[in-house]
Amino acid sequence: MSGSVEPLKKLHGEWKDRVHFVDVLIRQAHPGPGAPPYTSVEEKMADGERHKREDGVPYPVLVDDLDGTTHQVYGGMADPTYVIDAEGRVAFYNMWTHAPTLHRALEKLLAQDGVGVVEDGYDRVPHLLPSMADGWVALRRGAPQSVIDMERAVPGSGVGTWLGHQVRPLLAPLALRAKPVPVWVRMGLAFGLGFGVMLGARRCYTLQSGSRGTETAAHR
Repeated sequence: MSGSVEPLKKLHGEWKDRVHFVDVLIRQAHPGPGAPPYTSVEEKMADGERHKREDGVPYPVLVDDLDGTTHQVYGGMADPTYVIDAEGRVAFYNMWTHAPTLHRALEKLLAQDGVGVVEDGYDRVPHLLPSMADGWVALRRGAPQSVIDMERAVPGSGVGTWLGHQVRPLLAPLALRAKPVPVWVRMGLAFGLGFGVMLGARRCYTLQSGSRGTETAAHR
């Protein structure tokens, strides 16, 4: 497991009186020395208990069988979340678990009496920021093999998770939230990003101009 539990715990705090939360342990996504692949149901059960205890998971943790039957029935992806409506049907599929996206889906589902599809039924955006901010704690259990395995799957993600851990206090307020960012905050972030890109481009242009001027002076 290399994702973040913190946003889901916050989401649970918001919705626990109206929504049932269940965590299903499926497999070691990026195995390594401290987190080897499961070879028995007993190992998997013990890891499920450790996950609930050490990560302070406040809702039930279920354990898939050794062959991953439930995992395969629900698509086999590494970190999905399914929202099931009051009639037992899938109302929303979050391919890469993201608490703010789930928060919006739950709001809309309860607004329609807990039944039916919401948010077009799915979200396939790869929400990487939560894992970058909080994924290293799980990933380092299997290091270095787990990091190498993650790099092979998504180049830059293993190193990015380690770098994210180094600046976690800066990333956490944005990355580990349970609710969507307000519009004014998104506008501010977009403005800040655009301004940063503009300054970077200007700096590069200045350096290039200075380099050409020095080269011309040298030829003289």
